Amino acid sequence: MLYRKFRNDDPPHLFELCRRAEMGRGAARPDSIHAFEVAVYSLPYFDPEGLIIAEDDGKVVGFVHAGFGFSEDLNSLDYSQGVICWLVVSADQHRSGIGKELIQRAEQYLLDRGAKTLQAGQSRYCDPFYFGLYGGARCSGFLKSDEKAEPFLLSVGYEPVDETDVFQRDLTNTRDPMNIKLMNIRRKTELVVAEQPDEATKWWLTHFGNIESMYFSLVEKSSKTRIASLTILGLDHFIGRWGERVIGLVDVQVIPSHRGQGYGTTLVVESLRRLKSDFITRAEVHVSKQHASALKAIGTAEFKQIDTAIVYRKAIPEVN
Repeated sequence: MLYRKFRNDDPPHLFELCRRAEMGRGAARPDSIHAFEVAVYSLPYFDPEGLIIAEDDGKVVGFVHAGFGFSEDLNSLDYSQGVICWLVVSADQHRSGIGKELIQRAEQYLLDRGAKTLQAGQSRYCDPFYFGLYGGARCSGFLKSDEKAEPFLLSVGYEPVDETDVFQRDLTNTRDPMNIKLMNIRRKTELVVAEQPDEATKWWLTHFGNIESMYFSLVEKSSKTRIASLTILGLDHFIGRWGERVIGLVDVQVIPSHRGQGYGTTLVVESLRRLKSDFITRAEVHVSKQHASALKAIGTAEFKQIDTAIVYRKAIPEVN
């Protein structure tokens, strides 16, 4: 077995490997290699050393991809945050030790470049690659529906540290929720649509800049203050997996002074009302179990939980 870094002739082999792998409902089935080009290889911080290939007699049988989280201002990488973004091993090579060897090599890559934490499964702002290709609306960890992920990660020393629930809403049969509170908010605010935020960060541009997306804001009419915002993207790479066209709601934010008052629900409902059509049949959003107000808002907007994503962490041994 040969282990090596990524080469320019690898994309077709990695594409076919991913298409054959069974990773549950959260793994997209794109039609072409271009999807991986946009979400992985063309990104300005892509490092061939971090994409490690397992090759058996000239055939690619597995790979692991390691990267880093973003800085607090979301305009550069934070090399102290190491993350195992994705691991795929050919079905006929399971339980052969390839996955364990790939993980160990990925960890060493991260540590050599300054990682102080080791995380398996991407999370909010610690998600450099595969946006729109794994997880659905965003990368929030390894999904429970990816049944082989957790047993393997536990076997190589990782422990679950955070959970994010995945919600979907049927846009064909559900009526928009409405009550007096939401009606009052609608009267006081307006929905503003733009291609991107006024001051788009490098995180936003590398994740949304080259894909179909729209930026929605809920603005107070009297003061023109932006109270809440979100980005909506098309999840067309999942059509082959889910059999329908779904949109993802990402980075739903409400300013602190207006949280828990219905503004998040209003933004979500009004954004979906604007986009509702015969072609878009479902919407998806991910919400951390720690965000009680966001979970309440999504529930009020009549989203139903369909999966859970888990982030894992591994302690780094101290060096004397």
